[in-house]
Amino acid sequence: MKSILILRDRPFEPMQCTIDHYALRWKAAGYRVIDHIGLSGLPVADLVIVHINSTVIPQEYVDLINKCPRVINGNVLDVSRRRFSQLLVSKTDDYTGPVIVKTNANYGGWPEYVRDNREDQKSKLRHFTSNAVPDNRSRIRQWSSIIKSMAGIRWRDIANKTWPWKTEYSWDAIDALDPMRYPIFDDIKSVPSGIWENDNLVVERFVRNHEGGLFYTHYFVFFGDKEISGRIGSPNPIVKFGNCVSDEEVPVPDEVRQWRNDVKIDFGRFDYVHAGGKCFLIDVNKTEGGSDENYGYSEEMDFLASGLEFYLDRESKASGVGSTEACATPTTIIGSP
Repeated sequence: MKSILILRDRPFEPMQCTIDHYALRWKAAGYRVIDHIGLSGLPVADLVIVHINSTVIPQEYVDLINKCPRVINGNVLDVSRRRFSQLLVSKTDDYTGPVIVKTNANYGGWPEYVRDNREDQKSKLRHFTSNAVPDNRSRIRQWSSIIKSMAGIRWRDIANKTWPWKTEYSWDAIDALDPMRYPIFDDIKSVPSGIWENDNLVVERFVRNHEGGLFYTHYFVFFGDKEISGRIGSPNPIVKFGNCVSDEEVPVPDEVRQWRNDVKIDFGRFDYVHAGGKCFLIDVNKTEGGSDENYGYSEEMDFLASGLEFYLDRESKASGVGSTEACATPTTIIGSP
């Protein structure tokens, strides 16, 4: 019986992440799946899957991963926006279109904010996750309340429907943002000076992709040689699965597949936009969430989870299985993840 070890740096609520839904299927297929948290006492396994919820993998985990002979996502060590974004602008650029402010870290910097000894925020997270909310919009509101409190955004501004980035607080001190409400400004000149001075924040060109009253973002989900591709639309300019009202199939452009080789990622999800005949990567997700939403996509979960066989059937290299090979002969389902 093959053993699969999922290496994490912190506890997650049960079934909170996509990997948990894959693991259910691997267990049903007869594999032994081991959840391991932390650096010590790492069990021996046939395959290690790195699931560390940090934009930059801490060096102590890198050292541990390098000792494991068979690893999935062992080469994805840094997914910060300054590393991969082609849309970054500076305050001296001559670009005149709209811009969006994001954190350099993934998902609004929230995972790092919780991780870095913020016990008060960890307490809020435990309270939230221990009281599961079945309604997706309610869940988003709960997350927003936690993240807004982290950023110092005042509730009276939310009640008055004032966009949070127009409130009065120090942009140069913020280290987290609500990823559902990244600030959008008309142009570079409209960006507050504190944003440019804050290493935690980046400014990108905002690519509208606006048709028929909706904004659109493309996604590409993959595990080994299995992949799913689609386009979601939302009336919100920050398009997420949690606020989308449309989801349609699209083919995978060759340049998007090439990103897998460039990032050296074996499983996860890319979010990207189109502009001027080119694709632009806007998010690299290596520890996807989804929680209860994943139960609605059982066929897709079955399909993606079967990508594990790609790695078990091949001789692997130390510290990473090699996503270049994974992209060579993909099997594709077009549609929703």
